[in-house]
Amino acid sequence: MGEKLEEELEKDSIQKAKNDSIQKDSISKNKEYHFFNLLIFMAIVFLIFYLKTDLINIKCPYAEIGVKCKTCGLTTSFNRILNGNFSDLNFGFLLLFIAFLSQLIIRPLVSFILLFSDKFKLIRNIDIVFSILLFGFAYAEFI
Repeated sequence: MGEKLEEELEKDSIQKAKNDSIQKDSISKNKEYHFFNLLIFMAIVFLIFYLKTDLINIKCPYAEIGVKCKTCGLTTSFNRILNGNFSDLNFGFLLLFIAFLSQLIIRPLVSFILLFSDKFKLIRNIDIVFSILLFGFAYAEFI
């Protein structure tokens, strides 16, 4: 009876070691992708911080020379949305804001899923296709 218990404990120990090894391999194999996700996440957080604090005043170079582009008013619209002002808002800008905001959830979620999965290529490809479709749909208003 003691031998069976020892065998079970040894099997559990071996399985735990395998799982730890797989997780470490997953982190090391996907470190560039995790870093990329972190960069995107931080860029969006910085954008929100920038818009909420108004510490820096960046002027559009096109507006300075009197040229109007399709995304003219995008920063102002993002600022209005963050401050809860939805009056006189372009629907395309709202879609684009939602696409950017969704990345605050998607980036950490994908990195978390990759920690526990050995299907890196499949998850990466789904992530890329989904993000392209999401931003393509959001940018469709501007084309």
